[in-house]
Amino acid sequence: MDGSIKTKDISLKIGVNPTTVQRWTKYFNIRCEQNELGHYFYTEEQVKTLLFINQQLKSGKKMKEIQLDQGYTKKQATPQTSPSVSSAEYQEKLHEMMTHIQEIDAKLSQKADEVVSYQLLKHRSEMDEMSVLLKRLENRLIRMEACQSIERDKEDSLPMASGGTNRKGWKTFLHFFSF
Repeated sequence: MDGSIKTKDISLKIGVNPTTVQRWTKYFNIRCEQNELGHYFYTEEQVKTLLFINQQLKSGKKMKEIQLDQGYTKKQATPQTSPSVSSAEYQEKLHEMMTHIQEIDAKLSQKADEVVSYQLLKHRSEMDEMSVLLKRLENRLIRMEACQSIERDKEDSLPMASGGTNRKGWKTFLHFFSF
């Protein structure tokens, strides 16, 4: 790379951005050396070509209108042609793709149904557990009410233990001691 000039040096000399120099290099297919990092290095002849391109652009020409005579030919724009596919092949591939999409859609629907079924079963088991719990609570309340009822009956059968007074019996007792 002896005697080669860096992109930045050329850009300073021409008065354009280094990326502009790189863009011109690619557009006009100027073959120059590159190091392992991808940096361009130009010869004096290539610098003259870049100066010529800059002058042409400043004079009002567009890049596609500039013709290079110095052996650095502009890239010829060759139309990119893709291999054509027959209509029958295209229709067959399209049909295969649509079939595949329908299969995926069916699998997705099935999976969604399975998820919903699982959720319904889970909720059903939770509801069954709550129903069993409510039944146990109901039975416990019934037993507690029965125990309380028995306690009340026992208290009512004891005359003084109830804390209440039998007024009629008490009045009779007082009449015995009254004058």
